[in-house]
Amino acid sequence: MCLTIPAKVIFLKENKAQVDFAGKQQEVDTQLVRVKVGDYVMVSNGFVIKKVNKKEAEEILKIINKNL
Repeated sequence: MCLTIPAKVIFLKENKAQVDFAGKQQEVDTQLVRVKVGDYVMVSNGFVIKKVNKKEAEEILKIINKNL
């Protein structure tokens, strides 16, 4: 089972995005989902697999932080 956590898109370059996972930045592939700067996304194995709205991202992070 994999746990995906929300990340915020910081910048884009071709089919890649720099995303921020609560302070940790990582480059991910955006070929599966069209995104723009400021979007919140779910990432799995280095690929954006879904966009989520800000409220949903905050709720997920709150649950994760509560259980760690």
